[in-house]
Amino acid sequence: MGKQKLKDLVKQLNADNAPPDGWHPEDQVPAAGAEDKPEAGKVYALTGGPGSRCIANGNSWKESEVEDLAAGDAGKVR
Repeated sequence: MGKQKLKDLVKQLNADNAPPDGWHPEDQVPAAGAEDKPEAGKVYALTGGPGSRCIANGNSWKESEVEDLAAGDAGKVR
């Protein structure tokens, strides 16, 4: 198999895996960072165990926000 451009590979994969009624705009995956960005002053879980809400497991910044920190624990390493 020779070299193939990524753009051509994506087109081929989309053609091979299209649903019976074709692709629709809502099927499109949003561009990375389109609306999901971290906010200053908030704490996020970057890593975690299997099934935990964290960035490393593919969750969004909003889903990975940590809200249960006690006021005195912010910034401390556990």
